[in-house]
Amino acid sequence: MSLVEELRRKADPIWRNIFQHPFVVELYTGRLPKEKFKFYALQDYRYLVGLVKALTIIASKAEFQLAREVIKLAHAEVTTELESYERLLGRLGFTIEDAISVEPMPTNIAYTNFMVATAYEGTAWEGLTALLPCFWSYMEIASVHQEKLKENSVKLYVDWASVYLSREYIEVVERLKELLEKAPPSPKLEEIFTMASRYEYMFWDASYRMERWPI
Repeated sequence: MSLVEELRRKADPIWRNIFQHPFVVELYTGRLPKEKFKFYALQDYRYLVGLVKALTIIASKAEFQLAREVIKLAHAEVTTELESYERLLGRLGFTIEDAISVEPMPTNIAYTNFMVATAYEGTAWEGLTALLPCFWSYMEIASVHQEKLKENSVKLYVDWASVYLSREYIEVVERLKELLEKAPPSPKLEEIFTMASRYEYMFWDASYRMERWPI
């Protein structure tokens, strides 16, 4: 079993819970209340900004070939993913200023800080490991639930989910997995991958609850 396959296998119980989370299931069936999706979209934009920061830190400490790949990914996030999100925000009635000014929920801050701290304190490989569950789990979620989209009457949700079924997105995920296969074996990678997977679950859950600061 390859390194990436082993990381995924160890985190499988967490991922199965992600696949069956009410936010995910209701989103793909079209039953998710729009207010919950609006809350998620604003929070996720803030998360993506943190992800780009983590990518730039990883690139700064990686050897040249890996750094070039990571910079390409960071550029794609800024020019494609964030721009796509800006269009999504517009369809939801928000501006980019709304997304930038929204207060991050506690789980968002914890997850973003985890990614950035791992990128800053660890190796480039450890930084990439912290980011992989986000990219990869969205692809698997879409694959697991794609049949539900056929009966989903909410075009906004279908359009959003279809991105993660696209050839372009799948190629990005597969390239990330290929890169990480070159990492030297380390028990630390499993710990990081599992922690990031937990945060993925927690982000869906916090979005469903529309998590607020208690004080």
